[in-house]
Amino acid sequence: MPRRMFAQNIVVLYVALCSGLLIFASSANASELEGIILENSQNEPSKVVEALKKADRTDYSKLSPELLVKASYATAISVDIPLTITLTDLLLAKADLLESDRLKGQAYYNRGAAYASSGTHDLALDSFLLALASFESDADEKDVARIKAALAIMYVEIGEYELAKPYFKEALESHKSRNDVLNMAIVMQNRGFMKILLGEFIEARKDLLLSLEYSKSVNFKPSLPILYKNLGKVEAEQGNPELALSYLDQALQESNKTDLEHHQSEIMREISRLQLKNGFLEKSRSSIVKSIEIGEKYDLLKQLKDSYLFLAELEVVFGNYKAAYLAKEKASVYSEKMGDSRIAANLSRLDRYTATLKEQNKRLVLEKEKEIATLATEREELLKNFSIIVAVIAIFLAAYFLRRFSHTNKQAEIYEKQSKIDVLTGVWNRRAGEAQLARLCQRDLDSVKVFSIAMLDIDHFKQVNDRFGHDVGDSAIVSICNLIQENLRPTDMLCRWGGEEFLLILESFDASNAFDVCERIRQKIASTSIEKIGNMTVSIGISMFDNDEIFELIKRGDQALYRAKHLGRNQVIIKGKPQENYAKTKVELSVD
Repeated sequence: MPRRMFAQNIVVLYVALCSGLLIFASSANASELEGIILENSQNEPSKVVEALKKADRTDYSKLSPELLVKASYATAISVDIPLTITLTDLLLAKADLLESDRLKGQAYYNRGAAYASSGTHDLALDSFLLALASFESDADEKDVARIKAALAIMYVEIGEYELAKPYFKEALESHKSRNDVLNMAIVMQNRGFMKILLGEFIEARKDLLLSLEYSKSVNFKPSLPILYKNLGKVEAEQGNPELALSYLDQALQESNKTDLEHHQSEIMREISRLQLKNGFLEKSRSSIVKSIEIGEKYDLLKQLKDSYLFLAELEVVFGNYKAAYLAKEKASVYSEKMGDSRIAANLSRLDRYTATLKEQNKRLVLEKEKEIATLATEREELLKNFSIIVAVIAIFLAAYFLRRFSHTNKQAEIYEKQSKIDVLTGVWNRRAGEAQLARLCQRDLDSVKVFSIAMLDIDHFKQVNDRFGHDVGDSAIVSICNLIQENLRPTDMLCRWGGEEFLLILESFDASNAFDVCERIRQKIASTSIEKIGNMTVSIGISMFDNDEIFELIKRGDQALYRAKHLGRNQVIIKGKPQENYAKTKVELSVD
């Protein structure tokens, strides 16, 4: 009996000892994680990400709100979206318990930074707006300035440069007043990037070099890869290829030093551009493929979109028109995932929202108070007339639902038509064009099936946007649409296919007739001065339906368009099947 009790006591002591060791180890791990976050969150975020992934998830909840802010910022600039969401969810829960709107704002800001780095613009904007709303009631000047800088770079990403400028200015002045060198460096870096897009390369160089100086003075390493990449872009545009390559090599080295490999996607794309300019075509192709591989590894939507667009240009130089078409389609897919089409309209009005938010809130409060006072004075009268009010409401609702029911089909038709109209130009959109092509391609065999399509693209349109701004660019698109429609029959269909590209569907016209129409359109546009811009030109590719699938028909039109651009733009090209042989002046027949 004593032996049995002795054995039981030994077991109990062993279990207690093991439990104590586990608790001690857990405490040690949590303490070690805290130390890594404090030491590395700013300058070596990859170490924080690595430590977080090795740690037990239960250790995350033991972190203080301040450490969660630092940790989620490190994961955000490392573009680890799942980990950023996990940490910011914990931070939001603690913010609710502490009733701290400022902590909520910091959580949403870090989440927005992660989305912005990956190129998911619609989710980034949502997060930044939530941060702004949180900071309205509980924020210091630094928080507000950081949000303004974040909104400014969102404007830059969609080309609204004039709206971005005041936000950059306000953020920079705020950081300067507090001698916040780190955030000054970030704002100067982003403003320098905007000036590159505007073609202001000398001013961009000044901002970037000053940002580089600031970053080095506070040992802020994560910004160095992109700073060197942008300096390389400036020197490439200024005709200094050797200095440009030196900067780009330095960007790659800094990316490796900081373990921020995702930056190499855009760095390799700029290297590819430089190699193409210098005539190294195969090296250029290899570099852009590497850029795409890194983009896919980290799911960088913006970088993938830009890299596939450049790959399309490169394939045209090689004469691979089908590959160029497929690359362009890939870019469209990533553009849609980025959410640009969903946020452009809202973002263009965001400055008014942020400038008047407090004023609107005060006005709403006053209106509410006035409404409550009015309701109080009318309460007795409303009670006396309750039965009358109920009767009136019942009659109104009955009439409303009867009217709504009787007009359901008509409204459905209106909504269906509106869903197929391009908002900017008022012409048909891509969805409507695809539906019409499907109808034409699937008609009965007894029906007449002669029709042609034309893919039309405005030449050098990106330069128009960069030089004059998107408002002038949009106005030019509308003007060119009007010129096209003036030269079409009522039975013809004009669709905005995307950006500056349009689709014409010319029923009952073979390729020869379609050429005459398109050549007339081309000449009309080339001879017309567009307001604020001057003369513009278009390139047009034609393909005629020959019992094709829709994809083949559009592909031949796109190939003809690429050929027109490759031959110098401002011309019309027909793309036929290999057995066809159109004879038409000024038309090159391509049967790749």
